Amino acid sequence: MLIELFGRNFGPFRDEFHLSLLASDIDPGNERGVVEVPVEGEDEPLRLLRCVAVYGPNASGKSRLLLAARGLGYLIEHSAGFTSDHGLGPYDPFLLGGSRAKAPAMLGLRAVVDTHVYEYVVEFESTRFVLEKLTQLAPDEERVLFERHGQDVTGPWTEQDQFALLAESFRPNAALLSLAERLAPSLDRGLAVGIRRLLGYPRLWARPRYGSAPAARRAAGDRAGFGNFLLNWLKAADVGIEDYTVEKVPVADQSVTEAERAPRRSTDELRLTFAHTGLHGPVGLDYSQESLGTLEIVELAPYIHDLMHGDEIRAYFIDEIGASIHPVLLQALIRQFNCETPAKSIRGQLIFATHETLVLDAEARSAPLRRDQVYFTEKDATGASRLYSIAEFKERNNLNLRRRYLQGRYGALPSPGPLGD
Repeated sequence: MLIELFGRNFGPFRDEFHLSLLASDIDPGNERGVVEVPVEGEDEPLRLLRCVAVYGPNASGKSRLLLAARGLGYLIEHSAGFTSDHGLGPYDPFLLGGSRAKAPAMLGLRAVVDTHVYEYVVEFESTRFVLEKLTQLAPDEERVLFERHGQDVTGPWTEQDQFALLAESFRPNAALLSLAERLAPSLDRGLAVGIRRLLGYPRLWARPRYGSAPAARRAAGDRAGFGNFLLNWLKAADVGIEDYTVEKVPVADQSVTEAERAPRRSTDELRLTFAHTGLHGPVGLDYSQESLGTLEIVELAPYIHDLMHGDEIRAYFIDEIGASIHPVLLQALIRQFNCETPAKSIRGQLIFATHETLVLDAEARSAPLRRDQVYFTEKDATGASRLYSIAEFKERNNLNLRRRYLQGRYGALPSPGPLGD
C-alpha cells in the first residue's frame, strides 16, 4: 500500500510536495476511509487511507501531481531498456524563473510491499540519474539497500553476486531498480513490480475503436467474476443496460501501407455491445453509440474492480474522475468504496483529481471523504504550486466541507475576471 508520494522541481511544483496517505487521528472512533496494513516488526498495523481527492483551480498542478506517479512508474518500468541516447521523458523542471529550470527533478515514495516498508527516491536530469536510493524502513532502524550518486553505488546490494550483472548494463539513464527487475531477481525480489503497482495511471480517454480494451478483455476471460461486476456496475448506474456481449472483431493493421505493397495483417479486437431496455424487448447498441458517461463507467470498471476484488495490492491515480458521470453517481461510487466496503475487502487505493464538489457535501464527520482525504493545489504569485490538506485547518467535525470550500475558506478557488466584450 502507498504511504506517501513526494517530489520537488516537477512541473509547477518548484518546492517539495508530499501527498500522504497516512490516516491521522482527526476523526477518533470513525474508521471510514481507513484500511489497516500489517507491517513486519510492528505490533500495530499501519492505518492508511483508502483514497484521496485533489481539488484546485485549472492549471494549479492537480494533473501534474498525478503525473508524478506516472513518471516515477515509467522510469522504474522502462529505463532498463533505454538506449544510451534515450532521454528521461518525465524530466519536467519548474520553468517560471529561478535556478530550478536546470536543476534535477526529484520523485519518490514510501510504501508497504509484502509487509515491509520501503522508501525509494530518484533525482534526475534530462539524460541521467543524479541520485537513486532504496531504503528499507524497519521499526528500529533504516537499512539503505543501495545508494547511487551518478555512477557510484554503495550499499549491501553491491556485495551480492548478481550485482555484477547490473554493473555490466549500468548506464547513466538506467535506474538500478529497473535493471534489477530484469537482470537480478534475487536482489529485486519482486520489489520493482510491487512499487509499480502502486503508481498506476489509467488513461481513460484513450479509448479503442470498439470499446474499452481492459473491460472487454476481462469480461471475455472472467464472466463469472469481473463480468458480473461490470453488469452489476452498469445496472447500479441506472443507464438502462440489461446485459452485454463481447465478440472478436478482425481489424486491419494500419501500420502496413498499400504503398509498401505488403499484405495487410489482421488482428482480433474485442467489441463490447450493450443490450438496452426497449419497447419490444432488449435492443443492442454498439460501444460507439453509448453516451460519454456510460463509456466512462465502463472504462473505470476494471480499476475499481481491482481495488475491491483484485489479486494484488494496487493504487491508481485517475485524473478528472467522473468528468462525464452524474455527480450523484460519482458520490455514490466514492461512498461505496471509501465508507461501505468492508476494510478486509479493500485491495488498493484510489487517488483522483476532480472539480466535482458534491463528493464533499456533508458534515465532515459523515461526508464520503474524511478531512485528511481532501487535498488542494494552489499557485502562488510566482507561479509555483503548493499542495495542502483540509486536515491542516483546525475545525469542528460538524461543518459542511463543500460549503466551506466554495466559500473560499480553504483557498484553491479560481478568481475569474471580466470576460470582456
